[in-house]
Formats: sequence, C-alpha cells, structure tokens
Amino acid sequence: MPYFPAQINTYIEPFVGGGSVFLNVNAQKFVLNDIDENMIKLHDYLCACSTCPEIFFEHITNRILEFGLSRSFKEDIVPGSLKTEYPKTYYAKFNKESYGKLREEYNKNKDNILDLYLLLIYGFNRILRFNSKGDFNLPVGNVDFNKNVVNALETYFQNVCTKTIQFFNFDYKKFINLLTYKENDFIYLDPPYLITFSEYNKLWNKDKERELLDLLNDLTRNKVKWAISNLVADYNKGTHNEIFDNWMQKYNIHEINSYYISFNNNKARPTREVLVTNY
Repeated sequence: MPYFPAQINTYIEPFVGGGSVFLNVNAQKFVLNDIDENMIKLHDYLCACSTCPEIFFEHITNRILEFGLSRSFKEDIVPGSLKTEYPKTYYAKFNKESYGKLREEYNKNKDNILDLYLLLIYGFNRILRFNSKGDFNLPVGNVDFNKNVVNALETYFQNVCTKTIQFFNFDYKKFINLLTYKENDFIYLDPPYLITFSEYNKLWNKDKERELLDLLNDLTRNKVKWAISNLVADYNKGTHNEIFDNWMQKYNIHEINSYYISFNNNKARPTREVLVTNY
C-alpha cells in the first residue's frame, strides 16, 4: 500500500480481523486491537512462536502429516485424477475429510491453538467462525498449506521479533478512547464491510457504520491521521454502500483492485473497494 504517511511514530489498528496487520509499515510502535478474542489469542501464540520458528514449523508439519492434509510446501500429495475431475476445487475435495476430523478434534477441548491456526489456514476464506456452542464450524476451503503460507509466517516472525507490539481485545470505540495521540501517530481501520455477508458482519449495521464515520470526522478535527478501507459496491449483487460513498467524498479516495468469491461459486465478481485517507 503506497498511501501511508512518510513518518509514523505509533501505528494503531482498531480492527485486526482478517489479518490486516501492516507490520511492514515503518513505525516505532504498533498498537493492535480486535473484538474477536480468538484472533488475539492467535496473534499472541504466533508472537510467542517467533522466538523459535523451527520448533513451530516442526510441530505444525507433524500435525499436517498426522491428519493427512495437503502440503505443497513439502510435497504434492493430491492425486492427478482428482485434479482432472475437479480442476478448480481439488484442494477442497482432497482436504474435506481430514479437515472435518481436525475440526472435531479441536472442538473437543478448544484449547489447542495450533489446531485453531490450521483450521484457519485450511478453512474457507481463512476466517474464524463459531456456532452458539462455541464450536468452530467453518467448512473446508479450496486452499493448501503452500510456500506462500510459509513465507508469510516467516515474514511475520521476523517482523514481530524486531518491533514493539501491543494487542488489545476491546470494542473499537473503547480502544480508540484509551489512547493518547501524538504527532505522527497513524490509525488504520478495517471494519466489517456493510454490504457483504460474512462472519464479521454479525456485529455491524448501518447505525454502527455512521457511528464509525462520525468518529473519523472527530479524529480529523483533532488532527489525527487515519486511513480506512471499505467495500463501496458489489456490482454482481447490485449492492451499494451509500452511507460510506457519500461520506468519503470529502476525503482522499484511493481505488483498490479486488475481487471476491463465494463458497458455492469461485468465479470472481467485480467490486469497488477503496482506501480513504484524511491526508
């Protein structure tokens, strides 16, 4: 992303969900928050593993082998016949049974954070979702533990070892109000997208959208720099976030090239996603 300020003292992110932590930003300190307790637990766990990544990769590889999940970072074990029959979804077909067993194992005690991380990696759209009983219930995704995942983890470990990071688990308004802002502090917000239907939208609605935008207006009046990403339109579904679209006109708008897929249809659909800044 080329839109961050040239100098940042403290990088602040009220919403972490979906893995939007920009640890590659040049900042002296990172203060990160998510309302999802499990998301924070995962980050705490990975930060702890960063001191000895060799042991982490050994443990996670053993778990992948134990359940027989695909592992192209080590070897390609998906049969060619499956790739021929299901050319676009063969990872989901191959991992479905093993993923179901891993999910069942995790839900017995819900205390194995490594298993939760694997469920996140192999799950659909790599999100966290739990039912009313607290059981993880996301279906398998058409994904694999590949070299990109390994590279991302290695980069994450390197970053957290060299940066000052604090994690919080509050509602974003409480989190923002806890902070005292100084010159060159910067806030990046990644809220649930109002016009999408995902796990993160359960706690979001039009009133909360307006409340967030009012808060950003207040931060602007207090000369705090911020950026926010949002989905303005999904042309395939004919949905439009008029609230955000009207509000963002008074700020700087940067278009983002992005496409979304659904669980039942992996065909990309055209959307308008933007990054809005007040600087």
